[in-house]
Amino acid sequence: MEEQKFKLTIELVPSMVWFSSIYKLYKRNNQLNKWRKIKKELFEKEGRKCWICGAENTRLEAHEFWEYDDKNHIQKLVAIHHLCSMCHKIKHIGFWCYTEDGRRQLKKEGLSREDLINHFCKVNNCSREEFEKHEEEAFRIWRERSKYEWKQDFGEYDPNR
Repeated sequence: MEEQKFKLTIELVPSMVWFSSIYKLYKRNNQLNKWRKIKKELFEKEGRKCWICGAENTRLEAHEFWEYDDKNHIQKLVAIHHLCSMCHKIKHIGFWCYTEDGRRQLKKEGLSREDLINHFCKVNNCSREEFEKHEEEAFRIWRERSKYEWKQDFGEYDPNR
């Protein structure tokens, strides 16, 4: 795959590890204090703005950034950053635009798929055609990765550290 030129990208998590996040792991292990510490450190380090588009005065949501070892099927958590709601929705566009629950929630927020596409294009200074090509490639990779069982490596965020 060619190197990504976009600042904001679509990141589709393989279906076998849906809903398996460090937040959920901390919650399950009664370690939400670790999550609160991460959030506090993010605000101190990055300020109160979106890590990708720089939006301020908006609700920020923590997003986990993963790297994939496609040969050994290991998904490694490499970073957590605060994103605005729009950038976060792009990251998880599969949920927001391709599931009934996601579309219903998007509509409830007064947003549409077009709003998400427009945000992607604005942040990346690109055309709709470039968005569609990127989305198509993201789903191709997702379909391939979803064929396998994945081992998760929570790296420095591992609750047992």
